[in-house]
Amino acid sequence: MFHLNPALLKFLSYARPYRWWILGSTLFGLLKYNIPVIFPWILKDIIDHLLIATHPNLSRLNSYIILLFLLYIVWSLVTFYRSYLADQAGQRMIFDLRHELYTHLQRMSLSFFERRQVGSIASRLLGDITIAQNFVGAAFTNTIMDLSSIFFISILIFRMNWKLALVSLSIFPFYVILNKYFKKRIRSTSKMAQQKMEKISGDVHEKLGGISLIQSYTREGMEAHHFYQENRDYLRYRIANIRNNALALSLIGFLTSIAPVAVVWYGALQVIHQQLSVGELTAFYAYLGMFYQPLNRLTELNIQLANSQSAIDRIFELFQTSPDVTDREGSIELIHLSGKIEFRDVSFSYEPDYNVLQNINLSISAGSIIALVGRSGAGKSTFVKLIPRFYDVSSGSILMDEIDIRNISLKTLRRQIALVPQEPILFSGSIYDNILIGDPEANQAALEAAAISANAHDFIIQLPRSYQTEIGEGGLKLSGGQRQRVALARAFLKNAPILILDEATSSLDSESENLIQEALKRLMEGRTTFIIAHRLSTIQQANRIIVFDDGHIIETGTHTELIQLTNGLYKKLYQEQFKYFFPGTENKHWI
Repeated sequence: MFHLNPALLKFLSYARPYRWWILGSTLFGLLKYNIPVIFPWILKDIIDHLLIATHPNLSRLNSYIILLFLLYIVWSLVTFYRSYLADQAGQRMIFDLRHELYTHLQRMSLSFFERRQVGSIASRLLGDITIAQNFVGAAFTNTIMDLSSIFFISILIFRMNWKLALVSLSIFPFYVILNKYFKKRIRSTSKMAQQKMEKISGDVHEKLGGISLIQSYTREGMEAHHFYQENRDYLRYRIANIRNNALALSLIGFLTSIAPVAVVWYGALQVIHQQLSVGELTAFYAYLGMFYQPLNRLTELNIQLANSQSAIDRIFELFQTSPDVTDREGSIELIHLSGKIEFRDVSFSYEPDYNVLQNINLSISAGSIIALVGRSGAGKSTFVKLIPRFYDVSSGSILMDEIDIRNISLKTLRRQIALVPQEPILFSGSIYDNILIGDPEANQAALEAAAISANAHDFIIQLPRSYQTEIGEGGLKLSGGQRQRVALARAFLKNAPILILDEATSSLDSESENLIQEALKRLMEGRTTFIIAHRLSTIQQANRIIVFDDGHIIETGTHTELIQLTNGLYKKLYQEQFKYFFPGTENKHWI
């Protein structure tokens, strides 16, 4: 009735650890669905041999009633264990699948996330798995139970009266055709609805994350209208899906309802002609209800499968996506690096035939402070992303302590690097939890020492719950300077030999900036530091300044050396920044 494609087979493979639970629930299910089969047979005997008999045997009737009473006690017990085991197995399977998918997403390269909206990824992780979950219980046990009921009842009705059995099965070809037709339509509309919901989820996550900008530009009405249009499209797909679901159930329900009418008509003729007893007709009719009930459930399963199929396909589409950056076979584990780094003929491109960085050759001694300067899009951010292997070089190589970083395991390589972005990344939870990201095994004393070094301890202990204070999503309950100091405390706690700073003070008040600059000086001591410079006044003490332009390194030197170059780009950028504060100085010598 339905085709098990590779994604669905892979989905069902997650049931393997719970196969004994599923087997148990299936056995209990077989009893649940087949114990009631006894009732029509007993009813036939009661009608033909007790009710119509001249001298009915009351003790035999009582025996039948006691037997049925005991059977239905057993039926209630097996019904409980069938549901309990099947639902537990299904929930645990979904738990494993969701956990494995989230773990897989954690391993994906940065490029994967830069190509997709975060909300759309979350839609697959949460929404699609929830849709797939609707299929789990039915797929595990109901199919086997329903097929077993159909098989046993088919044997009974053919043994009872093969002519009536053929009449009752006359609708089966139409049943198969309708199932196949509607499954294709339902799967199509379900897929379109899920794709639209993925887009809506991505947009909502993005827009609500920037709600202050939307409100400041008074775009609430436009955004609400855009959401209305997208949501209306989603509604249209869902209504089409509902219509197909309803049509499938109603038409197939019509077939399974009209068949008993034909059976009653033909069976009544046989009773009139004394070819069938009243008890046999009654029992046959009862069995017919039991026969079509699992058929209707199989129809519902087919609809569930059609709705779930696209969700399952989308889930395993993520599983089939491999990270661009992975450990090489035989990669080495390094406990500690000195911080010496060398770029040898490094080129990099996000897209074929367009290099963002070209032929970069650079040798950096351990403990150096390196400032990266250039106009927007010159390649500074890409340069630092290559160091922790967020991307791999397109050609050439990057060496740390004379070892190609591609030969170092990603985990140990990234443990050697602390990253402090311009906009600090904090998570919902406590300050303690956010700092602990730097070293999850650190104790309270080490964590507080890191906060003291970052000039964060004083403001933290004044908060209502000190280090256990909840800071809200993205640290919204903290000021910009406080968030940045928490991020610096995390870097202090990590204590990595290599530090990457995206200038952390460009949008702070002078008091916060002074506190952070003081903390940064402590943090940079003894570490190889890369600073992406936005304000050139903050990097004059760097050991070396690297100037990028269109993916090339065009100048390198100290501030004093670069400012003396007659037509140098660094000098030009410096003048552009300071001429607004010191009008008329743009033609002076900068030394």
